[in-house]
Amino acid sequence: MPQKDCGRKFAVCLLLAIGTIALYFPALHFNFVNVDDVYVTANPNVNHGLTGHGLAWAFQAGYAGNWHPVTWISHMADAQVFGARAGWHHAMNLLLHVLNSMLVFLVLSRMTGAFWRSAAVAAFFAWHPLQVEPVAWIADRKDLLCGFFGLLALWSYVRYAENPKEPAPINRKLFYILALVFFTIGLMAKPMLVTLPFILLLIDWWPLQRLGLPVATGEQAVPQVRPASVVSLLIEKIPFFLLSIASGVITLVAEHSEEAMSVVAHLPLKTRFVTAVVAYFRYIEKLVWPADLGASYPYIYNLPKWQLAAIALLLVGITYIAINVRKSRPYWTVGWFWFVVMLIPTLNVLHTGAQPLADRYMYLSSLGLLILICWDATDLAAQWPSGRLALSAVGALALVGCFVASSMQLQYWRNEGKLLSRIADPNSNFAGHASYASFLAGAKQFSEAEAECEKAITIMPNYPVLQAEMGDILLSEGKYDAAIQRFQTVQKMEPRMVNIHLPWGRALLAQKKIEPAMAEFQTVIKAEPKNFEAYNYLGQAFASMGRTGTAIEEYQRSLTMQPNQPDLLNNLAWIYATDPHPEFRNGTNAVRLAQAAFAMTRNTQPIFLGTMAAGYAEAGHFDDAVMGAQKAHDMAVADADVAEKAGRTAVAHNLQALADREIKLMQLYKSHKPFRDQPPAKN
Repeated sequence: MPQKDCGRKFAVCLLLAIGTIALYFPALHFNFVNVDDVYVTANPNVNHGLTGHGLAWAFQAGYAGNWHPVTWISHMADAQVFGARAGWHHAMNLLLHVLNSMLVFLVLSRMTGAFWRSAAVAAFFAWHPLQVEPVAWIADRKDLLCGFFGLLALWSYVRYAENPKEPAPINRKLFYILALVFFTIGLMAKPMLVTLPFILLLIDWWPLQRLGLPVATGEQAVPQVRPASVVSLLIEKIPFFLLSIASGVITLVAEHSEEAMSVVAHLPLKTRFVTAVVAYFRYIEKLVWPADLGASYPYIYNLPKWQLAAIALLLVGITYIAINVRKSRPYWTVGWFWFVVMLIPTLNVLHTGAQPLADRYMYLSSLGLLILICWDATDLAAQWPSGRLALSAVGALALVGCFVASSMQLQYWRNEGKLLSRIADPNSNFAGHASYASFLAGAKQFSEAEAECEKAITIMPNYPVLQAEMGDILLSEGKYDAAIQRFQTVQKMEPRMVNIHLPWGRALLAQKKIEPAMAEFQTVIKAEPKNFEAYNYLGQAFASMGRTGTAIEEYQRSLTMQPNQPDLLNNLAWIYATDPHPEFRNGTNAVRLAQAAFAMTRNTQPIFLGTMAAGYAEAGHFDDAVMGAQKAHDMAVADADVAEKAGRTAVAHNLQALADREIKLMQLYKSHKPFRDQPPAKN
């Protein structure tokens, strides 16, 4: 590479990095949002860092309806190094997006030779508002990793396809193997990359021109490549297609295991097909004019026929143009079909979950449209004397507009309530109402949560997941009879839906209906023998009956299946420290388990310190007990103050109650007396 060209590329990469970091720097001060819990904050397999158990779990299909071990391992590594400091998790997302933006430029410029067009595509890719969701949302690390390894696979493939002056077959084989390796890792980050083999066939035709067919190249210098026949090109893609098929099969297994297909099963095929068609139009619309972006979008139920016909006519027209100008403007063909093909796995016509359309699905798909727009705009501008100057001005204004719009969109991710309350198409967006209801329930705003969930149910009355969510909300609110009625409704709708039996049992347990509650937990265990939560609650049922020994056995079973359960370790430690039956008390074990629980949460939970203090008191170490209770009190007060300032009043109230309890226990320990729980009342 000439030194001048190397310097220009370095300058563009530096500008992309500086601009992207400046744009997303505020996100480093954002916290986790509720939808991060499955991936990081409430996932003990992840938030304990890199462990042998966690790594083995990462390769199991089914959790959260996905199989993406590379994504899980990435989150584990963050937890190992950064703990629960959300800013650093955001920083890793930002770093990946910066690298991806530079890779877009480097890959495009290498395979097309078009320096400034490639730079423009990379800049729009880096700063477009559609990219805010995957960068600002910690749980969407999978799209960033998928993009990173997918772009590396493209770069390796381009290097493999190049025809150097001195043939070096070993190097070619190395780049081919690298392309396969990066593709495999990308699939293990997110299976959306299954369409990459089709993209490779597209770039074989243009810009690599491996078929040797006559197409216009414009002013750019296309790198020399080895010519090949259609048959040979297809044969060399066989390993890529086999990997895509394998990934697709694993994904279907994972989706079925988590009932991710439930929402699709309750929608008519017509609705899914219409939504898929309209989705393509909306993606184009949001790329060109990124307004009204939301955290979720609805399926299309009622659309005037004339609008649907106009959208279909537009899409067919663009497809016709893309095919018809394939010789004079090959970037139309490649860009359009890149966009169309990469979105196919997200359309939900026959499979996958509840999201018919999402900003994050455009992370790599948008590159096709950006290539089409930037290349065609340059060719059109070249037809006028001052066209290039005008295009530069318009392009700069468009980039500034994208930068400003992205800055505004980013602010919605600062506040989860604000993000989820921004419901696109509220009259048909049941998923948006359901997500907001879940947030409100987590914030203890139960009446508002009920109202939002009821809106979702009104839109989608036959979807059992929504009924189950309403049951969970009512359970959290303490409306146990109403919650049980909802779970019974779900059972009638979908008898195979096992996950309702766990909250159903919890509701019965709260009503002191011990035997029916135990029956529900046993139902879960029968269907899912390794459901450690069911054994946990079964232990609680036995404990509430005064059968402490059996409760301990169930707790131990749960811990055998999932040892990284700090809350359960704390509960067991509390039994050892405070149980009224002396044969079960063991202060040394209580301290050991409480210390383990405290360490698993990186010494951040004051309640575990309080349990540790109770263990010290049981063991007769009253000075340590007093010191532990004092530390638990001080930490709880400090955490309550932080929660109060953040507007989390319910959390602050619970922490203050814990602090008050530790003051009372401290006085007990000072008098050299351990704390004893009261035995359960006999019915």
